[in-house]
Amino acid sequence: MTLQSIYKKASFLSIIGLLIFSSCDSNNDLDTDIASLLTAEEAKNVILSDDFSDDIDNVVEDDAKANGFEGKNADSSKNPSGSYLPSCAERTSEDTATGKIVTIDFGDGCVGRRGKEFAGKIMIAYVRSGDSYSKTVTFEDFTVNDNTVEGSKSISKVTANSNGNPEKNHTVDITVTFTTGEIVTKKGTKTKEKIEGADTDDRGDDVYSISGNWESTDKDGVVKTAEITTNLIRTYACRYIVSGIVEITKDGAAYTLDFGDGSCDNLATLTDANGNVEEITLRRK
Repeated sequence: MTLQSIYKKASFLSIIGLLIFSSCDSNNDLDTDIASLLTAEEAKNVILSDDFSDDIDNVVEDDAKANGFEGKNADSSKNPSGSYLPSCAERTSEDTATGKIVTIDFGDGCVGRRGKEFAGKIMIAYVRSGDSYSKTVTFEDFTVNDNTVEGSKSISKVTANSNGNPEKNHTVDITVTFTTGEIVTKKGTKTKEKIEGADTDDRGDDVYSISGNWESTDKDGVVKTAEITTNLIRTYACRYIVSGIVEITKDGAAYTLDFGDGSCDNLATLTDANGNVEEITLRRK
């Protein structure tokens, strides 16, 4: 082989190597771009972790109403007939200097009033605050429909806000391990204003307007922030959010999740920064 042929062959191999390197580098950029996109599944997990937090709120409020801490005629010295809690749940209570600690034990499985199966324990520490109570909620081996919930949340109540409605402020730090193996840690604050149903003790007519923001981190350490930009509307009669908008941000890119016009359905629309719209089906809690 002549020296000229060797040079030609070396040049050819160099060009091939450069093309391969460029191709690999381009693919890496593509993978990074794809990874930075918010998928419909990620959006569902952000909302579903919030739904489980809402399920816990329902249990806490059921206990409070059943035992005179809240309601139209709240009186913690009385124990109204007929509990809002399911009969399969065992409730124990211990008085403290500032209130009481309640433990609700769902055992190995107990179906609640809205068809959710709870297991394990919820501990509620009630602390008297004037004529009302604040609460701190913790968990022991607690699951909702086999999805594990850990961490804590605190709840403080305003009897009448500037609109004259009862309002609760929530601080949340929980981790949800889904049955799929996905793990989402949720930290944030939320304000729930009861805009309908405050004048009765019937939970069925309750309607809430919800504002707030939170941060969720998945098992890979990817952080997504969520901010309610148009108040969410929840009705006790519907298992899904019926209206409102949440802005979800991942890697600096913002997406909007719109829950619709007030209809009770499992549909929402996810819109990216370029205006591309995808209809998503929300998972049942």
